[in-house]
Amino acid sequence: MKINNIEVIGNKFAYDGCHKIYIIEDEQDEQKAIDCGYEIMNISDLIDTYRYSCELRFVRNWKLDKLYVGQYEYATFEDNGNTFEFANEFDDDEEWY
Repeated sequence: MKINNIEVIGNKFAYDGCHKIYIIEDEQDEQKAIDCGYEIMNISDLIDTYRYSCELRFVRNWKLDKLYVGQYEYATFEDNGNTFEFANEFDDDEEWY
């Protein structure tokens, strides 16, 4: 899988249930995410999780040294020959609080 032309290293991600998505790259990442209360999910669920997350969504790796997609940025996911694009625009008229 690639996000914005960056190869995703890892087969799991941590999710806070709202908008924080962190790619898990090794067992240490996974344990730290569990200790912090994040749900650990299979990478195959990433695109749908991203799609249905709140508009503040972003994807980083757990170590915070890779940014796949920042808040309000366009996101392109490539997986198994399929491409999924998300505009990620915030609507000022929409109540989000």
